[in-house]
Amino acid sequence: MPPASDRMTTNEQPLIISQRAGRLLTITLNDPRRRNALGTALFDQLERALDLATAPEVSDPPSVIVLGATGSAFCAGFDLEACVQDAALLPTFVDRLGRLTARIRALPAVVVARVQGAALAGGCALVMSCDIVHASADATFGYPVHRIGVSPAVNVPVLLATAGLGAARRIALSGEIITARQAESLGMVQSVHADERTLHAAVAALAESLCAKGPHALRTTKAWLNQVDGTDAAGFLGAAATRAVQATIDVCRTAESRSMLESFWQQRRSRA
Repeated sequence: MPPASDRMTTNEQPLIISQRAGRLLTITLNDPRRRNALGTALFDQLERALDLATAPEVSDPPSVIVLGATGSAFCAGFDLEACVQDAALLPTFVDRLGRLTARIRALPAVVVARVQGAALAGGCALVMSCDIVHASADATFGYPVHRIGVSPAVNVPVLLATAGLGAARRIALSGEIITARQAESLGMVQSVHADERTLHAAVAALAESLCAKGPHALRTTKAWLNQVDGTDAAGFLGAAATRAVQATIDVCRTAESRSMLESFWQQRRSRA
């Protein structure tokens, strides 16, 4: 039997849906049965969608990207079942997540996250790498990864730029899961909506407004903002991101992490 993260093939359904309309590209995580868990196949397809949209030969790259998801959760983190089956996958996933979030932050396009339900661990990291975040009232955010012996350090640099040192320290160390309204008060979310219908409508209106603006002006503004907050590759936070990824990988390879992950997964299965 193939690893859990590879069982869903593109013959059954795509794990990533990409839709282009003018200057807008909508990328949708599409594995609702697994709460859009980040596994090998989903990473592959998400990276491929970004490759196709930003390839040098693309004459009209999108100026706005909406990152959303199907189902009750935006993304609940890594595919832990696959990580339990193969000890090498957890550090690999951390490395891929680090490169993916840095890439999203550096994209010339303005990236809008459209979040419903849980955006936890790696899912929260994806959201925090975006430029603007809209969420439904039922959305939740956080990095509850200490319980599996993992550090959220991979996303701390961008979290610092978004929420500030005090909030970032609290969220990264406590592992608490916060509501959309709490995340809004910390600057992690820019707008909260009553339900998914109003969330989709608001994000569609925002995307339309952004697409009507000058694409060069948008790119320049985003690049300048990344320089100011230090999250560009040469900035003090962007440069720290590589070290943060390596620090997280090192933690994943410890006996403590392996033991806690297996224990957590056994407890989850016993409750299922």
